[in-house]
Amino acid sequence: MDYEEEYDGEDYYQDSNSYYQPQLLQRNSSINQETLELQDVMEYIDQLINNIGELLNFDSDNTYEILMFYNWNKDRIESEYHEKIIEQLQKQGILNNHSAISYENNTTSCPLCLEITTMVKLGCGHLFCHSCVTHTIAQRFSKEQFLVIPCLQYGCKYRLPISMIKKFSRPEDFQKIVCRKFIDTNKSLAYCQGVDCKKILRPKDLSITTVTCPCGTSFCFRCKNEFHLPVPCDMAKTWVSEITKNEANIKWIVLNTKICPFCKRPVERSDGCNYLMCKPPGGCGKAFCYVCSNPWEPDHKDHFKCSKYVPPSNNLEREKEILARYNFYYERFLNSHSGVEQNQKRLKQLKEKHYQEIQDIYEVTNIEAGFLETALKELIQSRQVLKWTYCLGFFISQTNPNSSKLFDNYQKDFEHSCEQLSQICMQLFHELEKMQNQFTRTQISLETRRIDFFQRKEQFQKMQNRCKLLRDNLLKASENGDIMN
Repeated sequence: MDYEEEYDGEDYYQDSNSYYQPQLLQRNSSINQETLELQDVMEYIDQLINNIGELLNFDSDNTYEILMFYNWNKDRIESEYHEKIIEQLQKQGILNNHSAISYENNTTSCPLCLEITTMVKLGCGHLFCHSCVTHTIAQRFSKEQFLVIPCLQYGCKYRLPISMIKKFSRPEDFQKIVCRKFIDTNKSLAYCQGVDCKKILRPKDLSITTVTCPCGTSFCFRCKNEFHLPVPCDMAKTWVSEITKNEANIKWIVLNTKICPFCKRPVERSDGCNYLMCKPPGGCGKAFCYVCSNPWEPDHKDHFKCSKYVPPSNNLEREKEILARYNFYYERFLNSHSGVEQNQKRLKQLKEKHYQEIQDIYEVTNIEAGFLETALKELIQSRQVLKWTYCLGFFISQTNPNSSKLFDNYQKDFEHSCEQLSQICMQLFHELEKMQNQFTRTQISLETRRIDFFQRKEQFQKMQNRCKLLRDNLLKASENGDIMN
């Protein structure tokens, strides 16, 4: 059996995870999950190496190789390990005698770079300079394959021990990639999917499908990808595969512009809701719906109907109808994705800037203004669910008409609620921009400003609660099989 094929496989992910629960991983615990740092995982890896090394009477370097060969599964090592396995691993160059290693050998010419300098003597007897060994490891770092590094001499089966790899690499890089390899083979651990977040999550119950990091990012623990409820993992994977094929051609246009139905000028979307203004100068000043491009005035209360797909009534070829249906749902998927990103930016602006402005303008405390952050977080979470409902709509709109009708009823109310919450958020932030002007502020008494603020608070909380209720109803219907069956 080839070592690298065994290491990269997933055949043994279903094995016991009991050995992934030592006390050292019990910090930062919540009711449903533990939040870990890379150092926590490294401590456990070191502990596992010591335990298995004592069991097999191996040094730490060869113990490391054995653990990687068995995908870090202690139970399999204890049940399957025997002398014939040792012989096989030695023939493949996986188990090696590292006693001949010397880091301060005689000064001579390196066979690779030809520099005359201090050489490293490997366990196989080959000599190379420190620089060539360092660069070889760094090259594997970039490919995240450095855990299996053969001797620099072509044809030699000797593998560099992990202690040498650690010695000639930066500590943070070594730790990052060792943990990555370990976590990738462990069903009970996952990296947070948030941007620039380095936390590792471990649910206390492996039946949990969705986890939320302290950074605020929720993701699917089963497939280790972004949060995609109410869509099951296999459907989400198929959808992502489909949109990847077409994304390069239309994503930028769909995400960034919309043609004004009045003056035919391209209008860039700046907020997450569907209300779009063709702003002067340059624009005509009229408002329209981002989804259907119909005028917003005088009354566009039924804008949520824009997201209910109606097949073309003429006799188009089936291929054209499928493409039209795909483009319909794909555009709305991207539209909702853009809304999530816009609201995430708003949340960041709120924390970094607007909280102080709100306290200055309305003379309220940070606690009194806290409802804004709660509302924006709800809006982000709801728009993320709304985003994936278009994936669900694409697959069931043709295959299951009865489920599709029920789904439309759930989706239209939920989307309408998201839009209402989004619009009052947008209105408040636009009002803040106006009120930053000291002259404008003096035209409105403090009492009037405070009354307006607390009226907005009541409106926010009402819409936030409704949004959450409809989101929970949709997810519950999906979980119970009401929509998918």
